[in-house]
Amino acid sequence: MSQKRKLSSSPLCLISALAWGISFPVQEMASKNAHILDALGFNGLRMLVGALVLIPLVLLLERRADYSKKRVLDTIKYGALAGAVLFLASITQQLGIQLTGESGKAGFITSLYLVFVPLISFIFFKKKPSLFVLIALPFAVLGLYFLSFAGGFGAVCFGDLLLLVCSVIYAIHIIVLGKSSQYVNPILFSCIQFFVGGVLGVASSGLFGTITVNGITSTLFPIFFSGVFSIAIAYTFQLLGQKNGNETVCALFCSMEALVAVIAECIMEAHLPTTKIIIGCALMLVAVVLSQIPSKSTKVDLQ
Repeated sequence: MSQKRKLSSSPLCLISALAWGISFPVQEMASKNAHILDALGFNGLRMLVGALVLIPLVLLLERRADYSKKRVLDTIKYGALAGAVLFLASITQQLGIQLTGESGKAGFITSLYLVFVPLISFIFFKKKPSLFVLIALPFAVLGLYFLSFAGGFGAVCFGDLLLLVCSVIYAIHIIVLGKSSQYVNPILFSCIQFFVGGVLGVASSGLFGTITVNGITSTLFPIFFSGVFSIAIAYTFQLLGQKNGNETVCALFCSMEALVAVIAECIMEAHLPTTKIIIGCALMLVAVVLSQIPSKSTKVDLQ
């Protein structure tokens, strides 16, 4: 693939970052109805919305795609795996937002997945992290301190820990996408991914949580907004960007979701972030950017 095509594909990840960042305060809106529609149900419903949005696109844009037996089986296999991982990541993220009540901070803690990706690759696949990743880690830890621990380690919010777990799971999700992107039909893959995650969410909410008609009607805007933009558009564009784009540029564009989340929260909720939040966000942004400076080899190979 030409370098020109790679660079032209990379901005798809910037669109993903914009959609994710704006969706953080929208998800915070949904968390206020958690007593009638819990995080399981909300995430399940928005993923099903995302799957439904993509069905006509599969029929329209991938009608002439490769539907050989191996291609279809790989698409189903990786789509189901990615859906299960995305379900876990989305639930921990939504619960973290619900408990912290600070969507901007949630966006920055979540963005640590860009630091965790090379670390997980080293632990499980013996891919050594670059010097820049090692330099990024102290910035990330210090940023987390200002965001979550500045009141003392005894004052840590459980929601912050959930968001940290969420960032690790999202890192795993990115590795799954990196492994599968060359072997699947991307829009069908995304549709399957969201359908699996949606069914898991709604079923779990029905068994263990709270999902009511009133909760659904009261949360229609967050469900449909995040389902269309954060789920269907953002994750599909991320997959297309990773498949055809420059990896480092794509990662840098994706990291902008954290900054967009803070700006969106301030605009939508008409308030300014505290000094602690600003310092923490700045340090974590430095960590994210440093972690994505390319080394001699940046491609993750899981085989």
